[in-house]
Amino acid sequence: MALVACLAVALPAHAVNQDDLLPAEKAFAAQVSRSGDKLQLTLDVAPGYYLYRDRIAISTTPADLAGKPVLPAAQEKADPYFGKQFIYHGKQSIVIPLAAGAPADFQLNVRLQGCAEAGVCYPPYTHKLKVSAAGGKTESKLDNWLGGAATAGKSPAGNSELAAKGWLTTLGTFLLAGLGMAFTACMYPLLPIVSSLIAGQGATLTRGRGFLLSLLYVQGLALTYTAVGVVAGLTGSLLTVWLQQPAVVLTASALMVVFALSMFDLFTIQLPNALQSRLAESSNQLSGGKALTVFLMGAMSALIVGPCVAPPLALALGYIGSTGDALLGGAALYAMALGLGLPLILIGTFGGHVLPRAGNWMKVVKSGFGVVMLGLAIWMATPFLPASLVMLLWAALLIGAAVFLGAFDTLSTASKPGARLGKALGLLLFLLGGAQLVGLLSGADNPRYPLKLIAASSAEGAASHPFQPISSIAELDAKLAEAKSAGKPLLLDFYADWCVACKEMESEVFPQPLVAAKMGQFVLLRADVTANSDAHQALLKRFGLFGPPGIILFGADGKEAQRVVGFTPAAAFASQLGQVAH
Repeated sequence: MALVACLAVALPAHAVNQDDLLPAEKAFAAQVSRSGDKLQLTLDVAPGYYLYRDRIAISTTPADLAGKPVLPAAQEKADPYFGKQFIYHGKQSIVIPLAAGAPADFQLNVRLQGCAEAGVCYPPYTHKLKVSAAGGKTESKLDNWLGGAATAGKSPAGNSELAAKGWLTTLGTFLLAGLGMAFTACMYPLLPIVSSLIAGQGATLTRGRGFLLSLLYVQGLALTYTAVGVVAGLTGSLLTVWLQQPAVVLTASALMVVFALSMFDLFTIQLPNALQSRLAESSNQLSGGKALTVFLMGAMSALIVGPCVAPPLALALGYIGSTGDALLGGAALYAMALGLGLPLILIGTFGGHVLPRAGNWMKVVKSGFGVVMLGLAIWMATPFLPASLVMLLWAALLIGAAVFLGAFDTLSTASKPGARLGKALGLLLFLLGGAQLVGLLSGADNPRYPLKLIAASSAEGAASHPFQPISSIAELDAKLAEAKSAGKPLLLDFYADWCVACKEMESEVFPQPLVAAKMGQFVLLRADVTANSDAHQALLKRFGLFGPPGIILFGADGKEAQRVVGFTPAAAFASQLGQVAH
């Protein structure tokens, strides 16, 4: 799930050219076909755009002809302002059951809302699709305020964000994760098995033969995990929907904590003794040196190390399940098992002396996995916990990790570099944890910006320049005339409560001292288009905007001078303000 978080959609740090944006009917194209008592609605989201799953509403004219739609699994998106969201990319198919006795012809209303990844959010938009008994596909009627001809969206980018990142990157990540697990105590039970199987060759053993046998052993281990990955991928939609429930997420977070504590050796997760003995007996009955024997023993060994690697394996399966891709699931688990088995191949080929000796460093690696898993548990539970509790949990984790790294231990002049590096890292984590506590006590509610309120106190200039609200073209024209008479430039900000980039501009750009100083030279107007009324649509249409954020800058002569669409960093925005205000 951490990997899912890393693939979450992020807003860019530059303004957008309005001409590059698609109208809503093209960005979020829709078609419907009828088959008996069911409809199949196809949403085709253009590349570079996404839809919010929870803002899709389906109705009919006449009313009450459609049942509850069956929505496909969605990708998780961690949003700093709205919490956990679920979004769609590419082409999506939604099955809609029809009520008994539904007429041959009626209208399907599909209300949806989405954003461009460039940082512009669209107002809610309704497709009105004609459904006929013929069962053919019917495209959206164009009753949108922009007008224009309906066309299908661009070819979908695909539903898997993994595909956008590339298989090489993903499989490499799983390979490294498996290699990291190899350098823990999980590897201990496999070392004597590999040694005994390869030792069956006796004096005839060569490095080439040792490599082949150890590779076969690892293939048996890897293919067992591959099968598990394929199953996780095939059941991906079911897993994803089920895992989105609050009770399930919080339970999974609690289990992640239990798994993490086991990585600190507070207790041991292992197979029952009777089963371990039976597996050991089966191992002893297999003669070494034979290819099929070695391969089968590798497959059986997956059961031996399974409980030990259960925590990171559960994490990997959660990620694979979220993709719903069986081919990816098998390949990813295969790569992870190869990483886990790489040291075994080295031992089988060159002997045990090629690997580092066991020691405390293996416990450090294992503890590192534990810390990461505790962090993941907090991250998973964040949308369902109070913000103050989330900040407190992060503070506890960071400060606890700092203590275990020796942040407050006394070092002597003879201390090794590793100890000094550990203390430096521990002090850094302590400062980060302390920032969470300070932010919590100051009233902050976002762990990403714990000191935001404190920093904002030094940038109060923006607060002295409040926006004047407007809601119609007539009000805008009146304010423009007043500003022109006073010889002052005017700034019109299009805003909405559902606009992520709007909130980023308001919290990260407007309060900056340089920006606030230049904004003080403008008459500041704000058109809050949250309700998306007819008057709001008319305002947006006047400037050819599809949705907020959009900032129109007027010169002292009352004419439009510049416009800023999408999130814009403070330095660039201040420069544009300066060009208009002079």
